[in-house]
Amino acid sequence: MNRHLVLVPGFGGFDALGTLRYYEGVTGVLEQTPLVLHYFPNLPTASVRTRAEQLLAFLHERWRRNELRPGDEIHLVGHSTGGLDLRQLLVRYRELELSQDRVREGSALEVLRHIRSVQFLSTPHRGSNLAAQLSHPLVRALLIRPLLRVCYETVRGLRERGTSWSGHLLRGVLLRGKRLESANWIDALLDTLQGCHSQEGAYPSALARASYFELLRWLLHMASDSSALSDLNPTRLGDAPPSPAHEDHPENERRFLDEHGIRYASIVTVARPKTGRRLDLFNQLYSLTADSPVPRLGLAQAVQKLMDPRSARMLTPADNDGLVNTVSQVWPDAASSYLVEADHADVIGHFQADTGEDTHGSFKRYDLLNSSSGFDAPAFEALWMRIAGFVEGRAYHEALESRRHTSRASMPIDAHL
Repeated sequence: MNRHLVLVPGFGGFDALGTLRYYEGVTGVLEQTPLVLHYFPNLPTASVRTRAEQLLAFLHERWRRNELRPGDEIHLVGHSTGGLDLRQLLVRYRELELSQDRVREGSALEVLRHIRSVQFLSTPHRGSNLAAQLSHPLVRALLIRPLLRVCYETVRGLRERGTSWSGHLLRGVLLRGKRLESANWIDALLDTLQGCHSQEGAYPSALARASYFELLRWLLHMASDSSALSDLNPTRLGDAPPSPAHEDHPENERRFLDEHGIRYASIVTVARPKTGRRLDLFNQLYSLTADSPVPRLGLAQAVQKLMDPRSARMLTPADNDGLVNTVSQVWPDAASSYLVEADHADVIGHFQADTGEDTHGSFKRYDLLNSSSGFDAPAFEALWMRIAGFVEGRAYHEALESRRHTSRASMPIDAHL
């Protein structure tokens, strides 16, 4: 019997793009466990319904190829919007149980019977205040879509060599005279552009060409379909199909999980804005996410700390990890949720930059948000070992079960950020 851990990326998601892995360093942390890892290459910004349908097909294909076998267990982890994909996947399975399509129902439900746990990581279960601002029709029509289309057409027109040269040129312009504390999203962008062409030999050239076309495909997807922005808005927009973020009563979902013996937990993240750096990217994103949060995101509540199970922290609707309001990540309730002090990208491995020559292959770790969360390598390892422990029914699962029967009033509350 094998335990398969399927990692689902979030908004803009991918498995690997240029020098950037979405889940960076997870394989290294979990290589000593018996888990079999699968990295799902998601559609970047398609609707949650579309992404969940692709995930259903992905799991079925693994089953059809005998990568998943009778007796195996399937465990799902979704980061950010990927967590909404998991909830929508389970809604889809519930629909198939009631369906008259017996051929597809049989094959899909065979996979469902092997799902044993779902874990949500920094998931905007009731949407994000940041998405509400970006989902404004004028913003999407006049800024986001044209900008993405220009990026796609520019990369397509420059082709491999021109795209690489543009990366070198931009590096000289953007970083001239600057000494960055660590690699960040700018470095990730420039490295990806520069890596679209190589003259170092046949194999590096082939890899660079593949990176170029993967970048082109990724940009085209986002320029063509940004439906996920509507799904992440706390308020349902117009005639857009509802996403799990618009569901106010999780009872049906929780009942479905319990009936099928699927364990569940949410890991929620919170970070602090930097002091004295108002123009910092993280501070700007934090402020937008914290600005006048809508009531649907959730009420102030105390959530147990994952790394310190005997204490909890009081969270307000404005608290966030740079992209998602923390109270929105609590699902289905506070008793099933655990708090980690980290920004939105820290928990997927982008908490600090690779330095020097000791990097693993052509991929690097970037501090994408570069917050002041204090999240580091030991915290990252501890987090993912707890995720693995939940899969295997060890310490994390035991803490979860005991937490459900523990009075929250007995835990010390840290009300300070």
